[in-house]
Amino acid sequence: MTNNVHNHEAYETLQKSGNTSYVSQTTPNSVNTECEIPAPIKYVVPIIFIPGIMGTNLKNSKKEKVWYPGISTLIAYSKRDAMQRQTDLNPETTEVGYDGDIKIDKKKIPHVTEEIAQARGWGSVIPIGYAKVLIYLESQLNNPFKSIKEQEKDKFKGTTEWEKIVQPGNKETEKVLKNWSSSKVIELLSLEQHEELADYAFPVFACGYNWLQTNMKSADNVADRMNNEVMAQIKKEYPTAKFKKFIVVTHSMGGLVTRALIQNDKVKDNIAGVVHGVMPASGAPAVYQRLTVGWDGWKASTGLLNSIKAWATKFMFGNTSERLTATLASAPGGLELLPFANYSNALDFPKNPKAWMIIKAKTPIGEITASLPQTADPYNEIYKRKDCWWALINPDFIDPAGFVAKTVDKEGYDSIFDVYINNIVIVKELHDHIKDSYHTNTYAHYGADKNHQSFGQVVWRCKEVLNISSEAELIELMSLYGKKNLIELPDINDRSNITEEDETNLSENDAGLTVGGSKSHNLNANAYKEDGVREILLDEKLKISKTNKATFYLDLKPTSVGDGTVCYQSGQDVRANTRTPKETFVINGYEHAGSYDNADVQLNTIYCIANIVDTIKKNC
Repeated sequence: MTNNVHNHEAYETLQKSGNTSYVSQTTPNSVNTECEIPAPIKYVVPIIFIPGIMGTNLKNSKKEKVWYPGISTLIAYSKRDAMQRQTDLNPETTEVGYDGDIKIDKKKIPHVTEEIAQARGWGSVIPIGYAKVLIYLESQLNNPFKSIKEQEKDKFKGTTEWEKIVQPGNKETEKVLKNWSSSKVIELLSLEQHEELADYAFPVFACGYNWLQTNMKSADNVADRMNNEVMAQIKKEYPTAKFKKFIVVTHSMGGLVTRALIQNDKVKDNIAGVVHGVMPASGAPAVYQRLTVGWDGWKASTGLLNSIKAWATKFMFGNTSERLTATLASAPGGLELLPFANYSNALDFPKNPKAWMIIKAKTPIGEITASLPQTADPYNEIYKRKDCWWALINPDFIDPAGFVAKTVDKEGYDSIFDVYINNIVIVKELHDHIKDSYHTNTYAHYGADKNHQSFGQVVWRCKEVLNISSEAELIELMSLYGKKNLIELPDINDRSNITEEDETNLSENDAGLTVGGSKSHNLNANAYKEDGVREILLDEKLKISKTNKATFYLDLKPTSVGDGTVCYQSGQDVRANTRTPKETFVINGYEHAGSYDNADVQLNTIYCIANIVDTIKKNC
């Protein structure tokens, strides 16, 4: 044997005869090579990665790319006005695009070609935030052991990454476990658990979905993809191995899709377990904040680098309320991220743990603080209202392209706003369906980081001193004390309804029109001044303020620990008293969108997957 030795993995291939052969691509005969042939894979457990909102590439019905975010599209997407956004990002005319950019690291995953990655759906998700974790999972799960050449007798045979989480651990283990902040005592994987991974293949798939449509429909589409494209691909790659079950790994809103997926009859019995990452488990007040202010992440970010990144992307996502509303008001998927009825803020507001909207105003006798919702029904109390100054949606921003108006005419709605209300009905249906839905083998991590604060509540503050005395007055200020601001418009009719008798009494200067009285119109129905500001004109006679108006501003800085987007209040829903997850972790040190780029999150994910595999072995 010379020093010029090369190792080549051998790949299993099923011949037409039915025999299995192993193929190794070698160097020329002049070079001595070693071929390391692994034992045949017995079982296949596909890893299904489901991304968060806006993390899936979308095409329109003409197969044109309308959402493939990246450096090259930043300027183009930033130029989209509200009308163009509604046109391009219409849930009725969009579908998943599977031909996005794919990143492959040949050193870490030499067995994965671009063709294989494409077949596994990697092109359906955006590389930013997801490419690294797909490569990591594929590498660590399918290469958990050192090569024979690297192994030492009577020593741990796993890779450096696995050594941290397999008994007895190494010098880094204690630090890792501390960073994970588990709800339970963390038990390292046994050596037996780790060695049994050699019997399994864990091909990593990415299942993008149309994040504009309801997550219920997305779950059904993902179920179909798992049963068809995924199963076909694993049969192609591992023709002699036995399929066991799927393991699902989620990011953000992908968790909501998955909680519907585990109830889907098409696939629920074939899901062995779920690993949730930074899931807004009971919704996020940040959605209200962004619809009211625009995509304001840069204002809420901590740290110069995070602020710069958020500032650059805000234009792409929708930097104004008008632009963002044009997209999300007609998109049930995005609206389903609003706080659920079971959202709990018990630590910050023990008197009203349901509250996530806070209204503050100074009065001559002190400050009044009101909180919403006051019932377990945020849908009727907040989301469907337009007759209050703190309403979620400005009706004037819903339909800049005129698509919803066509729906009104076609389906018999009374107004454009009623079409939006129907989307809120869909939101409630999804919330009710999944609010208590967690897989029996659930693992989850979320952030509770003071350096990445999030909106656990949104806060309105009044500029003026108000002469009021109760929370109810503050909440309903517009309807109680708002200036009616009525104008009289003539009730004009053409002459088609004029009787012959009346016609004789018309002067020659009537120009074919008649005026019959007048109609009153309220110009203050929506108190919108600018993004993040709501101004109410008050009745002068009532002397509610010295200026006869009330101006409310939204706080732009969040105050709850979290990951910059999802607050701890929502993340910890998986830990609620009624839940029985296998294990949950608070892992800090990352921003929401890039959570799976974090080393602790990546390592924790394979740890959770290994524990789920242990249940597969015991139960299948």
